[in-house]
Amino acid sequence: MSNYPYEYNEESIQDVFIMRPNGKIAYLPYSVYSDPSRIIESVEVNGNAQRFFLNKDGSYPFNLAGPTVTKVIDWNLQNEDGKPKVHPKQSDIKPQAGYFLDLRRMSMDRLSMIFIGEEPNYPADQAVTDLPRSDSGYQLVPEAFQHQLKETPEQDHLYLAFFNHPNKTRSINQFYSYSVAYITAEELDQWEYSAELLGKLADGHEGLEPNVDLTTKHLETYYGETGVQATALSPMDLEGSALATACMTCYVANLRTFKG
Repeated sequence: MSNYPYEYNEESIQDVFIMRPNGKIAYLPYSVYSDPSRIIESVEVNGNAQRFFLNKDGSYPFNLAGPTVTKVIDWNLQNEDGKPKVHPKQSDIKPQAGYFLDLRRMSMDRLSMIFIGEEPNYPADQAVTDLPRSDSGYQLVPEAFQHQLKETPEQDHLYLAFFNHPNKTRSINQFYSYSVAYITAEELDQWEYSAELLGKLADGHEGLEPNVDLTTKHLETYYGETGVQATALSPMDLEGSALATACMTCYVANLRTFKG
């Protein structure tokens, strides 16, 4: 660890760069999006579930189940009776259409790059035993609402799905407890990637001194200009490389790939 340009820990490599449609870049630390006040859905392996997108019968909206980055449409934000869903932790916030970022899929993709051959042993308590199963598996978007799939969200409100214990993930074939956080576009404004922001995050800790200009150029060159939608790359994979000075996070999501 001492050979890295900055001091990384298991949480910091879960941080996310968001390349926003407005041309700016937001930087979301794991501690921000995993804060309990932002969690709208949480599903545990023991069957306990705080549902938002997950239906009581165990089915999930089909438009959110697959892509690493996709759109949350208005249909996803209403109950079966047509009434809008409410934020379970912040009653003054009405979740709105935006983007769904599945960090679980990204971490599994990275896992498949690292582990070759036989899968390592995973914790025995990760098996799902109590969650209800659905015969259909997924809930299709009704035809009357399918036109919403073509629409680009007016603002980049963000829904992030992530494992509750990301560093204990061991198998691509196993269910792990997960949560979904909701970050408003207004909040993303507060997390614009800058030297000022990193200064606040450092809070006296040595090591968090990346070259903001170099990192920004790297992100724009390899993800913005090329139109890459998402990637999972840990800086700890780049020990000894010059790229390590430009990669201080594990995840990058490019919302600009959705054209209005």
